[in-house]
Amino acid sequence: MDGGYFDEGRRWLEEILAQNDGAQAPRGKALEGLSWLSRLQGDLDRAEALAEEGLELSAEAGVETSTVASLRGTLGDVVRSRGEHERAKELFEESVRLYREIGDRWGVAWSLGSLANVAGDRGDHEQAKRLYEEGLALSRRLGDASALGVYLVSLGYEYLLEGNLEKAAELNEEAAALFRKHGRRGDLQYALVNLGWAALLQGDHERAAASYQECLVLCRELGDRLTAAESLEGLACSAAARGEATRASVLFGAAETLREATGYQLASRDRSLREPYLVAVHAQLGEAAWSAAWEEGRSMEFEDAVVYALEKPNS
Repeated sequence: MDGGYFDEGRRWLEEILAQNDGAQAPRGKALEGLSWLSRLQGDLDRAEALAEEGLELSAEAGVETSTVASLRGTLGDVVRSRGEHERAKELFEESVRLYREIGDRWGVAWSLGSLANVAGDRGDHEQAKRLYEEGLALSRRLGDASALGVYLVSLGYEYLLEGNLEKAAELNEEAAALFRKHGRRGDLQYALVNLGWAALLQGDHERAAASYQECLVLCRELGDRLTAAESLEGLACSAAARGEATRASVLFGAAETLREATGYQLASRDRSLREPYLVAVHAQLGEAAWSAAWEEGRSMEFEDAVVYALEKPNS
């Protein structure tokens, strides 16, 4: 979907499924789209059930198509989110193989990124970068702006983790400009959150907060709770760096509740970005004050957390 609303898209597809319980092809496409949107929103259980139903339907028909490859990729994303990296790798490899067999170069371009993601999760960052570079080059040849933008974001994040913050910012700025040009608001949030991390780690807390807040507003519009949780954590880190320990602790608590609701498991390399700020505010506040602020954040609903995060400190 080009920057559409995730909730609205899911409602449409749920209606299509309710009206079609027979024809294999239309139902398979609806399952594919609904599973993908559910995964984007962090509804992993629903995404998994839909992907598995789609794969079962395809197996009964005895046909392997791009829809099957896509469903395997979505299922791979789900199990990767739960930390099942070996199974995710197998599913992504099956997806790439099938796309290659049927000559779907656009599918190959997208699925190489999934393989790169799980390579990074497993600690093979050189392999991740090679796959991102391959996918980036293929996307440029195909003229696929969406895939190109996603690869710029992903490769930029690898540079971020390596400490090459200027390169990380450069790639994500290019991605953000591309998404804005093509109206892809459903991808822009990923570039914004990465730009927030790059600015934060460069010590530019004002620019970091602006990127995280723009990302959070967009996530609320889209219904993207996973990326919203990351933006909340970014704002928590920014608050911690400014000495606003109580505010940081509330935001950390709110982010944890959002992520727990999705079942998403942070990789150790992602946790490493947040850990110094968490340790600092915990030490600054002491156990009792930290726990009180943390629980205040954990008790917040999504909308309340967004409102709190967008408020000016001490307002």
